[in-house]
Amino acid sequence: MTSDNREENLAQEIPVVEVIPLKGWRKALAERMLSSHLTHAEVTQMREVDATGLINLRQSLLTRLEEKYGIRLSYTHLLMKAAAKALEQHPIVNSSLVDEEIRIFGEVNIAMTVALDNGGLLAPVIRRADRKSIVEVAREAIKLTEQVRSRRFNLDVMQGGTFTVSNAGMYGTDFVTPLINAPQSAALGVGRLVPKPVVRENQIVIRTMMGLSLTYDHRVLTGATAAQFFQTLENIIENPKQMDLGI
Repeated sequence: MTSDNREENLAQEIPVVEVIPLKGWRKALAERMLSSHLTHAEVTQMREVDATGLINLRQSLLTRLEEKYGIRLSYTHLLMKAAAKALEQHPIVNSSLVDEEIRIFGEVNIAMTVALDNGGLLAPVIRRADRKSIVEVAREAIKLTEQVRSRRFNLDVMQGGTFTVSNAGMYGTDFVTPLINAPQSAALGVGRLVPKPVVRENQIVIRTMMGLSLTYDHRVLTGATAAQFFQTLENIIENPKQMDLGI
């Protein structure tokens, strides 16, 4: 008996308590993810960044923005602005490989992943995130998240993304390796915030660290180019006053 036959017989002996058909959004998501995996030369770089400055910035803005604009500023909102700023400095990351051409986009449109109650995953797009204030980005992100989760949205809100931010930190994940959201060339995975001892100026201090993962298409970006973008993004997160928040 072959190994495949043994596994098939074993599977038939184990009771099945539920069968979930792979159809509808599950089938569409599965096909899209498999297509992305098979059509991109995916590579992932990871690094821990010091998010203490980002935390302090959010804390300084939280009450003011909530009282003045009625929005609850999240780390995802700030990270989308940070990514948009870094993409301005490294435009080739904001691109797509079409046939034998690398096409650099003239807009920075950040897609953000939104998890649904039924296990689905959608990625509505904040268009021209680099030109919008943090208030506009946060307001639009909150609105799109509500629309997606309540199933009240037009399909065009999923179109036109040039880069994706996927925040899994809220689920306690340290690092996540996101798949590229075709036809984009890169995606950022975000892990949780964790206080850790680190060395600063030969002293051990406690800083809040964040795990980041950059998945990119190696046909478009070399490892060095991706690392340079990643370094710029890290610098912006650690020194968030570089971001033009428009407030």
